[in-house]
Amino acid sequence: MKKYITCLLLVLITVSCREEAVPKPDNLLSEEKMAAILYDVTLINSIKGVNKKKLEESFMHLDTYLYKKHDTDSLQFLASNNYYAANPLKYDKVYSLVEARLYKERKGIENELKAEQKRRDSLQEAKKLERKKNDTLPKPKFKQVQKEKNKK
Repeated sequence: MKKYITCLLLVLITVSCREEAVPKPDNLLSEEKMAAILYDVTLINSIKGVNKKKLEESFMHLDTYLYKKHDTDSLQFLASNNYYAANPLKYDKVYSLVEARLYKERKGIENELKAEQKRRDSLQEAKKLERKKNDTLPKPKFKQVQKEKNKK
C-alpha cells in the first residue's frame, strides 16, 4: 500500500511540475530576436555607465528606438521576457546567444585596437627615422668628447 501511495504522489508531483508558471504568449519573440534585443539593451546600459550626460543631451528615447529597430512593442517584449524568465533553461540559452555576440564584438574591437596601435607605432618610428635623417650636425663620439674635456 505504501508503494502505491508513493508512486501516486510521485506521478502527481511530476504532472503538477509540468505546468508552466507563465503561459506561452501568442506573440512570443523568437530566442534569436530576444537575444538581439537584450544585446542592444546591454550596449545601451554600458553607454549609460560611461557617458550618461551625452546620452541625456541627445534626447533619444532609447526604448522607442529599440522597439522600432526590432519591429516589436513594449507589451510583446514584456510578455516574452516574462515567459523566458519563468523558463530558466530557455532564458539561459537566450543569454548564451547574447554573450557569444558580445564576445565576438569584443574580439573584433581588440583586433582593431591592436592594428591601430601598430599603425601608430610605425608612424612614430618613421618620424624618428626622419628626424635622424634630417639631422645635419654630426654626432660627437664619446671618446672625442672625453679627450676635449681632458685637454681643458
